Parts: sequence; structure tokens; C-alpha cells
Amino acid sequence: MPKEEKSIGQSPLLSDADSVYAKIMNDIADGVFVSGDRLVTTQLAKRYDTSINPIREALKQLQGEGFVSISPNSGASVSKFEFETMRNVFEILQLLDPYLLQYFVETYTSEQMAETQSIQDKLENMSDDELMEFRYWDTEFHWSIYKHHYNKQAIDLWKRNRLILHAMHVNLPINLIRIKQSIVEHRALLNAISNRDSDEALGVLRAHISGSGSFWSRHYRF
Repeated sequence: MPKEEKSIGQSPLLSDADSVYAKIMNDIADGVFVSGDRLVTTQLAKRYDTSINPIREALKQLQGEGFVSISPNSGASVSKFEFETMRNVFEILQLLDPYLLQYFVETYTSEQMAETQSIQDKLENMSDDELMEFRYWDTEFHWSIYKHHYNKQAIDLWKRNRLILHAMHVNLPINLIRIKQSIVEHRALLNAISNRDSDEALGVLRAHISGSGSFWSRHYRF
């Protein structure tokens, strides 16, 4: 059952924070439950102060989305993500991120840009001790850009794959060099966005995703 709590808050990708589904998903994405962990319905019901039926319904939904595996003999457990899954996730995000970004570059308002800027300021002002929170604020950064897109199906697909990424990487060690490099890349992306330069913004974003993918591919362990 649960590891030591690591959460710094509800994932920005889970809007219905009070639902049982969101609570379980947040715990998976946050590393409270990791790949292979059993998910016992009675223990989950106690943890989330609810009855068994909502837990079962949430687990079935998570099974359909690929986050949970359910078998007649061993019950429910967090899915065991493999290298192929990580590769597929990165390839999907490499397609979706530029698509969602371009719309923002062309349509953002001053208020929307100010929100993204404030998140970047938070990242740039983090101390080394606070950088363990980077994955949360990195997701906030990208979400502040993509959530304004009109294509809600594309946004939902992006959110699902981003959550899978969280679940796969949550127990990997923090690498300060890669984190600080990513923050610099965010700044370059913001500069291109502020100039309404789609070509430059897309180039920076593709390099950012590629760099992250190469790094985690080298460090991922089964």
C-alpha cells in the first residue's frame, strides 16, 4: 500500500479533485503507488473515505486507460510500464505538443501569457532543494499553454500521456543538470512566444522534447 507521501498538490491535469478516480490517479502519478503495486479495494476505500463501489468503478476506468491492470486471481495493481510504452508516449507527445503550442502562439492573450510567465518565474527562482517539485511545475508550465486549445480531444489525449509519463518517471532520481537545462529551454520558448514567432517556438519545443526523451531513455530502468 502507499509509500511515504510525496505529493505537493493535486495534479493540474486532474480537474475533479474530489472524485475517487482523480485521487487514485494523482497517487499513481505522484509515486504513492508505483508500477506493480497492488491496489486493494478495501484499503483504498479507507484511504479515500468512501465505499467499495466507487473504488471499483474508478479502477475499471483506470484499467481502460492503461494505468491499472486487473486479473481474476490477483486483483488490481498499477500497470507495469515498459520501455515500449515510454517510447510510444514520447512519440505521441512529439506530435501533440507542437500542435497545441502553435494555437497558443497565434491566439494568446496578455492574461494567458502572464499566467505562463508566473509559472516560469517560479521555476527560475527555485532553490536546489525545491527542484524535486520540478515535474509538477513543468507540467503546470506546459498545461498553462495547451489548455486553451479548442480541440478538447487532443487536450485529453495529451493529458493522458503526460500522466503516464509522470507515473513512469516518478521514482527516477532528480538530475539537477537536466532540470536547469529544461528551465532555460522554457525561457527560450517564452521569448519566441512573446514575439509571436511560431517557427522559432516550434523549433525550441521540439528540441526540448527531444532532449528530455533522450535523457530519460538513457536512465530508464525496468
